[in-house]
Amino acid sequence: MVILIAVVIIVFVFTYKGTDGKDKSYTENLVGALDKADELSLDLRVGDIKKAFDSYYGEKNQYPDSLEALIPEFLRHENQLDDPWGTRFNFEKKDDSTFMLISAGKDRTFGTKDDITRSLQ
Repeated sequence: MVILIAVVIIVFVFTYKGTDGKDKSYTENLVGALDKADELSLDLRVGDIKKAFDSYYGEKNQYPDSLEALIPEFLRHENQLDDPWGTRFNFEKKDDSTFMLISAGKDRTFGTKDDITRSLQ
């Protein structure tokens, strides 16, 4: 996974053009590449949690009440419940079949504009 993220960063840094079609500076490219890598890492982590979530349901015929219920049987390490910025995902149950993961985002503070929400369905 680390190699994949590194490749994404390298390709993005050297090929990124802004929304206006103009080349961006190296610093702008690097920041954009790091943001893309974080986003990719977030989606990979959400994918791992979703697989564990589905496995839990398959084995127990019910969804877990918390993410911590996935450790260690369905996810090996507790840090797999953290977003790429090191903050524990929030887990929200909307109804009996709708579950959401919320990342605090880059600022590591929930309830701000950079929060990222992903469905577990």
